[in-house]
Amino acid sequence: MLFKKDFNHIMELTFSELESLHYPEQFLEIAPVFFVKHLPISRISLFFLNHEKSTFIDYLDEKYKGIRIQPVTPNSNLAVYLKNNKKTILLKDEKPSIIEFLKKTNPDLFQLLVVDLIIPMLSLGKLHGFMVIEAPKTIYKELEYIEGFFKIFSNIIIPLIISERIHIESDKNYYKIYRMDRLAMVGELAASAAHEIKNPLAGISTYLKYFMELENFNKKDIIDELATMKQSVHRIDEIVKSLLSFSRYTKKKIHEFSLTEVIEASLNSIRLKIPSNIQIIKKFDDSLSVKTDFQQLQQVIINIIFNAVEAIGKKEGEITIQTYISGRDRLPSHEMYNIYIKDTGPGIPEEFIEKLFQPFQTTKEDGTGLGLYTCYGLMKSMGGTVKINSPGIGTEAIISFPFSFEDDDA
Repeated sequence: MLFKKDFNHIMELTFSELESLHYPEQFLEIAPVFFVKHLPISRISLFFLNHEKSTFIDYLDEKYKGIRIQPVTPNSNLAVYLKNNKKTILLKDEKPSIIEFLKKTNPDLFQLLVVDLIIPMLSLGKLHGFMVIEAPKTIYKELEYIEGFFKIFSNIIIPLIISERIHIESDKNYYKIYRMDRLAMVGELAASAAHEIKNPLAGISTYLKYFMELENFNKKDIIDELATMKQSVHRIDEIVKSLLSFSRYTKKKIHEFSLTEVIEASLNSIRLKIPSNIQIIKKFDDSLSVKTDFQQLQQVIINIIFNAVEAIGKKEGEITIQTYISGRDRLPSHEMYNIYIKDTGPGIPEEFIEKLFQPFQTTKEDGTGLGLYTCYGLMKSMGGTVKINSPGIGTEAIISFPFSFEDDDA
């Protein structure tokens, strides 16, 4: 019994393969080839319940790639039978009436595939999928070991996949939570903003009182005070704008565009505000396109670039902007599109990094502390993230998001 002898070895190979993957669900894509290579079977096709739990997605062996099988639903005779009986179906030993019952709702599955064994993938009593196996007659002697192997496999891979999907759905639906919490956030921000606005208003009030008490003066006498007042008004204006942006939800305008296009548009809109002492280094992959809100993504990019410009200041410096995709070796649904922005400024103290995305937290003397907070909210609402690192010299920001974002209210 070859398989009985190599049972532990094949299980170790399976664990090793799972550990090499970025996402457990990726294993479903390679499983047909992997199992045929390491198990004494001829072919295997996997059917795994999809996210909406409406049909079982088929992962077919190479021989069957390209064929179209009528969707297997959780209410089909085969799924109901596997769920209720929780046992391997060996077709040669089943009664003809049972076989006819199984075929009734999905006859093409049995007609298009060579079906010898059907093994349910169960976890905690729930049916998450099943395997259709074509096997030589010699495998029947080792059926109990094959079945035992897949029970262990199911108990490991299925919880991993379910846990992963919950995490992904949580990220995907974060923007919905973000909308519901928006008013609560505004209330929180308003309390902090009252304090933030109070100081510049007090300064303006003091200067106005001072001007009213002066009998004779000209512009030169009060030029410094006017500049301070102007700066205070600007700060109040920025805080109010940020509060307004949080208090109302703008429907996203979703369309497809290249990352190069949105970055070039962002740079072009602020080119006059980038001093000549700063060099922009571009490392763009022009083939990368995404489907999301152009204006909101542009708002995030501009905010990050402005931060980089201000960090460098009047010294000679560089801002590197790079686009790339991560997760090409994963399932398409896990690929992330990234915009990397790095400056050669002084960097950010480590103890301040964790506070960057909190409202009114800033390292700038005249900053509102709402810029990165806004970026964080916008990226979350688009199913993405923004991360800030300061690796000693300079600061780097990584804006990441999926290829496609669909706004339920768009």
